Amino acid sequence: MRIRTILTLATLFLACFTVAAWSAPLTSQPLGQPFGKPYEPATQNGSVSGKISAIGDASFSVDVKKSQDLVTLRFLIDDTTRIDGKLEVGSNATVDYRSDDGNNIALHVVVQSAGHSR
Repeated sequence: MRIRTILTLATLFLACFTVAAWSAPLTSQPLGQPFGKPYEPATQNGSVSGKISAIGDASFSVDVKKSQDLVTLRFLIDDTTRIDGKLEVGSNATVDYRSDDGNNIALHVVVQSAGHSR
């Protein structure tokens, strides 16, 4: 009688454990990602042209016409940013950039002096 009780309890425990394991939500891993490596969202690339409106230590802003509105975009400068020309307020610039975690990071900036116009 004692062995029958032990086997019944062991079977019940195993069944509960199996149901609990199957009901746990699966972690959201994209196919092809190795285990333990966090998923990183894809970055988006873009290019805009406009007038430089502000310059900071490691950033600058460009006023860009979008439809009929004037929109100011802020770009961060890092060690890989290539800048052709000198960043000056009022100069026209074309900026190739990538968006990463809500920040626009300038990849290549071509500046035309304030005297030049497109």
